[in-house]
Amino acid sequence: MNRRKPVLDIAVVPIAPGEDATMAVLRKAAGRAVEALAAQREHVMSTASEFSLFFAGYLAGYARHQALKHGVDAETLGGALIDELRRSLCTAAPDALEPALCAIQFGPRPRVEASPRASLRAIPPLADAGYLAGHLESACGTRKLVREAIALVEQKAPPADFLTACDIAADPMQTRQPTLSLRFDVLERAVIEEAFGTMRASHHIIGG
Repeated sequence: MNRRKPVLDIAVVPIAPGEDATMAVLRKAAGRAVEALAAQREHVMSTASEFSLFFAGYLAGYARHQALKHGVDAETLGGALIDELRRSLCTAAPDALEPALCAIQFGPRPRVEASPRASLRAIPPLADAGYLAGHLESACGTRKLVREAIALVEQKAPPADFLTACDIAADPMQTRQPTLSLRFDVLERAVIEEAFGTMRASHHIIGG
């Protein structure tokens, strides 16, 4: 009985002469994250400086998840690798985002904010919301959550609207692989609700 062989999905990581393999993975992951943001570039307009922290967190989360695909966890080694990942992002990302990438910090996630996908949290909260969203976007293979986040702020919509968009992004893959837990859990949702709620309350609104 003939059966069609599955298509091989081979992930290649180019390594420059003299480059460490781990650093090569982080460099590739950073590039993929920037590509995902660039795909939504028409929506990454001139924004209040605080909102750029969401973009920076998004890049870090997306890149960290991409690196996991190659067996490199940027959250290990006491945060040393996350700093290397940030440096890779600073090299690959638009110059306008470098200040935000330099501004965010990473620390252990408090138990009250436990997350199944990220043991570290980005600081401040808006960067952490982006960090979680970046992980989710990379896992789902979509390129729309930055657009959805900007729309949320532009339209002064409640944070629940963004969480709904995140659920919709997760659902197709969740349906194909029911054992996965892609949707944000209660604690992750609380992190995002707090971040966007605080932003709205302080009137940091795009174009406002």
